[in-house]
Amino acid sequence: MFHFAVLGFLLFLAGRGYQTHTDRYRIEVTPAHVAQLSRGYALQFGQPPDPKTLEQLVQSDLHDEMLFRQGRALKLDQDDEIVRRRVVQKEQFLMQNLSAPAEPSDAQLATYFADHADRYAAPSHATFSHVFFAVGADGDATAQARAKSMLEKIPAHVTRAPERGDIFPDLYDFSAFEPEQVERLFGRTEFAKAVFTAPIGRWSGPFHSAYGWHLLYVANRAGKTQPQLADVRERVRSDDLQDAQDRANAATFDKIAKHFTVVRTDRKAGS
Repeated sequence: MFHFAVLGFLLFLAGRGYQTHTDRYRIEVTPAHVAQLSRGYALQFGQPPDPKTLEQLVQSDLHDEMLFRQGRALKLDQDDEIVRRRVVQKEQFLMQNLSAPAEPSDAQLATYFADHADRYAAPSHATFSHVFFAVGADGDATAQARAKSMLEKIPAHVTRAPERGDIFPDLYDFSAFEPEQVERLFGRTEFAKAVFTAPIGRWSGPFHSAYGWHLLYVANRAGKTQPQLADVRERVRSDDLQDAQDRANAATFDKIAKHFTVVRTDRKAGS
């Protein structure tokens, strides 16, 4: 009985090995797969392939499939970061297809818009001009003093006076600039802050920036404004659907994660 059991087990292993070998090297070209290749070609080129082109597509697909299976047989797909990323990406696409959110109603959009009002508010912006004073070899204090002296000399009716200072590497006049735009150019500095706090309609300063010192003239400034839902409805809809998709993806992943046991050997005991 023991010998029969061992012999049966060996035959079973041989059968499984033969089946795996033959399955690996047996490629079936089905009508459905050929139709899929034809649809892919039509989507790319705007028309279905002719018989000769279709056969070329089939042969090219067979070529790739043979290389793919041979590569798997050699375990070339293991420990390959590119392959891993591609599989992860395809699984994420699959999760989205399985849990696509329903179209939100008008009431849902109104609620989402109210709950995320700051996301859609138009930021404050300012239109301004400046006079620049560079820090030279004589030091920062000298440049600041020059700016203070010039502030006293600029007539009240003058709204721009770049020639009264030094050459600036960028613009002198800025129209409807938002805080982020000002900070991107001047840094998070005293000058960038002054653009949105200094008096309107007169020169003030000097204010320091990453470049040097500035006199500032703010022509006008508008605070943050809140649009109506009708003006940003499509954006609100897109954001609501994306948030719903993210929640569905997270729930799907939680279900997947329950099947796994994670053992952290990289951590010390008690950490």
